[in-house]
Amino acid sequence: MIRTIEIEYIKGIEQKRFELGIYPNKPSLLVAPNGFGKSSLATAFKSMNNRRINLSDDDLHAENIANLPRIAIDYVEEDGNVLNLVATNEMNTISGHFDYFVINNLTKPKGIGSQFGRATARLEIKDVVLIDRIPTNTSFDYSYRDNKSVFGRNGKVLPNANSVLNNSVLVEKLSENYQALRRANGDRIQRKLHDIIETINEHDENTTADNLIDWISTNCLNDLKRINYLNTIGNLINEFDIGYNSETKSYLAAIQIIWLYNNNPNNFKAACSFSNYRLDKQRFDETLSTFNCTWRNIRTSQTGGKLVVQFPQAIHISNGQRDILTFISMLFRAKRHLKKEANILIIDEVFDYLDDANLTAAQYYITQFIKDYKLDGKRIYPLILTHLNPNYFKNFAFSNQKVYYLNKSNIQIARGIISLLRNREDVSIKDDVSKYLLHFDPGTINKRNEFRALNIPELWGEGNNFVTHLNNEVQNYLSDRPYDPFAVCGGLRLRIEQIAFNKLQSQEAKETFLKTRKTRSKLEKAEELGITTPESHYLLGIIHNEGMHWKLNQDNVSPIASKLENLTIKKLISDVFI
Repeated sequence: MIRTIEIEYIKGIEQKRFELGIYPNKPSLLVAPNGFGKSSLATAFKSMNNRRINLSDDDLHAENIANLPRIAIDYVEEDGNVLNLVATNEMNTISGHFDYFVINNLTKPKGIGSQFGRATARLEIKDVVLIDRIPTNTSFDYSYRDNKSVFGRNGKVLPNANSVLNNSVLVEKLSENYQALRRANGDRIQRKLHDIIETINEHDENTTADNLIDWISTNCLNDLKRINYLNTIGNLINEFDIGYNSETKSYLAAIQIIWLYNNNPNNFKAACSFSNYRLDKQRFDETLSTFNCTWRNIRTSQTGGKLVVQFPQAIHISNGQRDILTFISMLFRAKRHLKKEANILIIDEVFDYLDDANLTAAQYYITQFIKDYKLDGKRIYPLILTHLNPNYFKNFAFSNQKVYYLNKSNIQIARGIISLLRNREDVSIKDDVSKYLLHFDPGTINKRNEFRALNIPELWGEGNNFVTHLNNEVQNYLSDRPYDPFAVCGGLRLRIEQIAFNKLQSQEAKETFLKTRKTRSKLEKAEELGITTPESHYLLGIIHNEGMHWKLNQDNVSPIASKLENLTIKKLISDVFI
């Protein structure tokens, strides 16, 4: 579990500590408003190499080289042991436990000179380098004839192991088991194999291969299956339908693969590497072909010893096509980089701008990405940075997603207001609370006894005490002091209604306004009566309406706090109270 992440002096972050508690192998949505520092968090991880933080000049905090960057992670291992991992511009202990990769937007403006004295530019999509170095074309140095000779006079019983080596998916699995291949060559294991092979060779050389296979299946297969490491390779081969149709043949092929590996481990690994490269290229080209509906034939190409996806100019490809193709390309690259037992994948606001169809596709690939790591017994932490609240924008539809709201630092909630909101429908206070506390009315409430019985601050049930409390919290919010977000919402709603009420001239109009239910309806009624209401007052209804209701079994605090910390929203609220 990633318990906390702390960032210091990187890009727009001076110092922030994120209390998270993120568990592996599920999508984690990190929500915060624009301008909060999400991209700075992504930059922090992108700037780390295996030895230290290496910031570009553009990413120095306040453009000051004296601000030394730092990233710290509190990580709880599966056995409960807590690790305090740190990276600075001089060292990095995070890289010893995590691989990490960042995916962000690859579309950048590029200057193309001047025309008629004016600078001009165009959007370009950066090439995605999928593989930094294409491996050398190396073949497996396998000889069926030589292996039969090494086996002995009944070598005819061996299946041709090219069926294994020509199956690129099986080779990919073999390349994950080099340790088993190496250990299967140990003296004790080879002595056991030698004894079994000698027993097989005692049969008359005129015995047919099929009869020998039947005999081995009855008399030797269980002994072969009890040999450590051989059984790892034998069982792996037997999982694949490569024409052997016999578990015994799978084990006899496994013996040859073990010989082949240990005869020249470096060549075997190089051949696996090239086979894996061709498989990856095939997979990726098929994926690109599935999603590439543009007139451009976007495919991988081998350029300068690298495997690259080159995109046309942004004007020649739709935004949706561009976004999904670059995202899938970067996800492919990420998978080649994230190799440790624990891995962090950061996706920086890429999902925020995908249309519905491409968003569905992107989430599918993330889900498959997680599934692959989980099946391999590895831990992947996909951190999806977004400014869109999933409770309101149904962009995200992962089956097991977890949402974390980053911006909670200045929140100070009074228990009394939670009690008020949870009990607002109680028949003893419902009408008065709605009329005098949750909407503007020049009159005052008188419900002290009822408030006391419901464990709501008693003084709020009398006079203007509650309204005074709301206004005080609004001033705290506007002055960057700790504040209660629910009180701010309440104060905002009352102030907007009061502004409209005060513009009305006749007593009849004011009474009509007060009798109208719901804030938007009140403002619309005022418009009918000739009063102009700023459009921002309607817009802010999204904010204060949310903060005046308490939903059971849901995080009520983080969504509204996230909105209130948005700099634009804060400016609009400030204008209301001028």
